[in-house]
Amino acid sequence: MKLQKYWYLGFLGLIGIYHLPALMVTFQSDGSWWGMTNALWFLWFANFIPERRNPDNT
Repeated sequence: MKLQKYWYLGFLGLIGIYHLPALMVTFQSDGSWWGMTNALWFLWFANFIPERRNPDNT
């Protein structure tokens, strides 16, 4: 396995932790549902998922 080409972009997912209180307010009270768009920051963590190496190219 090897890291993706732009693995360092996975650190952008940490911005989602900053917006986590806005997500919790959305579910706990009358927060705006637009706050759910802040969850999209967590998608950047997918860049940390390693790629599979091609078994033919060892």
